[in-house]
Amino acid sequence: MMLQRLGPLALLVMLSAHAHAGQSADRPSGSPVETTFQASADEIANPERGMYVWAADNLAAWTPAQADAQFAAGYRIVYAPMRLDAHAGHALPATLLADLTEGFAVARRAGLKVIPRFMYNFPAGETAYRAAQDAPLERVLEHIGQLKPVLAANADVIAYLQAGFVGAWGEWHTSSHDLTLPARRMQIRDALLAALPPDRFLQVRYPPYLMAWAPQAPRWRDGSAAARIGVHNDCFLASNTDVGTYSENASTRQRERAYVATLSTTAPFGAETCNPADAINPTPRTSCDDILREGRRFGLTYLNDSYYRDLFHRRWQAQGCMAQVKRSMGYRFELSTLRHSSQIVAGQSGELTLAMRNSGWARAFNPRSVQMLLRHRATGRIIKLDLASIDPRAWLPGHTSTATTRIAIPGGTPTGNYDMLLALPDGAASLAGDARYSVRPANADDVAKAQGWDASLGAFRTGTRLNIL
Repeated sequence: MMLQRLGPLALLVMLSAHAHAGQSADRPSGSPVETTFQASADEIANPERGMYVWAADNLAAWTPAQADAQFAAGYRIVYAPMRLDAHAGHALPATLLADLTEGFAVARRAGLKVIPRFMYNFPAGETAYRAAQDAPLERVLEHIGQLKPVLAANADVIAYLQAGFVGAWGEWHTSSHDLTLPARRMQIRDALLAALPPDRFLQVRYPPYLMAWAPQAPRWRDGSAAARIGVHNDCFLASNTDVGTYSENASTRQRERAYVATLSTTAPFGAETCNPADAINPTPRTSCDDILREGRRFGLTYLNDSYYRDLFHRRWQAQGCMAQVKRSMGYRFELSTLRHSSQIVAGQSGELTLAMRNSGWARAFNPRSVQMLLRHRATGRIIKLDLASIDPRAWLPGHTSTATTRIAIPGGTPTGNYDMLLALPDGAASLAGDARYSVRPANADDVAKAQGWDASLGAFRTGTRLNIL
């Protein structure tokens, strides 16, 4: 009845408006584009993982020239000891806090991240630790409180924080002030967690301490304090007990090792090998079979490249597995497939499916973004699109993860043909624009497919194109 009352012109206007309203949904995006990628066997230097070296004997003595040389040599994380020996009897002076701030600045300028550890002593050799001196509990807590704002301000270049402060070398044993008593070590743990931003991890030397705090290994991001604490094993592979890391009792040791293996899926596991001079009848596990088996089992994320080389590193080199060890530590992301809409109208969205394999031994632990970069083929203009629903920390070792999401093209985006690049920038706003902190996928350049790494953008050219209408 209503249509019968309308004249021809009015009817045409109404039908046109109805058709326009139907276009509020995204237009058909044409046949999707799909491509595959070839994995690379090269060791690729990426943030927060791999072999590390020292930032001098004390972070305050680290120079920009040393840091630049370390970056050029392929290191991306640096162990950063900070000596507090001279301040065990009083508050930390402003000069030390300034030195620490400058040390973090050196890392940032060089494209590195650090693993800090604060300590009141550094005994020479493997057996001189018994006479080491630390500080009273009240002083330790005071110092942590003073360090909190510096740690918060520089969390962008802190890969992981080793607990430090307690006992010889800050390793939480042989404390001269009984800081390893359960109540005291818990106070120090809580102070350190409070001093760190909630998305940064603490690492403790001894598994039994972690098991006392959380008898069941925590799950990834379950909200507990225990889920923010991993292990650093400073005598990895050195003896049956890893020189006191685990119990002398075989059944207890088995439970402790199983706990650490489970924990490494939640929090980072880092290590160095050591000289088992202080162990009775040590049986170091030095073969390639040993490091490949235990590196995988414990999710090894980083390893000291300087110590103890004679017994371990040199043998891995001789047996031919060192390259595999270096490739496997931490995460290793390999692009598998990419599928996306071939054309999208500006102001609307299209579909994207990404498959990524993590062939490393561990997950990525710190926040990181996933972005598609669109580069206009005529003008070179770059448009960054965040894929906020994809979290690289969820890409588990030994698995291929596939995610389907929407890519929204901002209104007003210039029309034309765009090359597509994938970027994994750092999660910190201060580093997100620094290509040195972007993760390079472990994929081979392929000229025929126009695929390859763009170092200036910190992004991988996928070889696909998107037409924006």
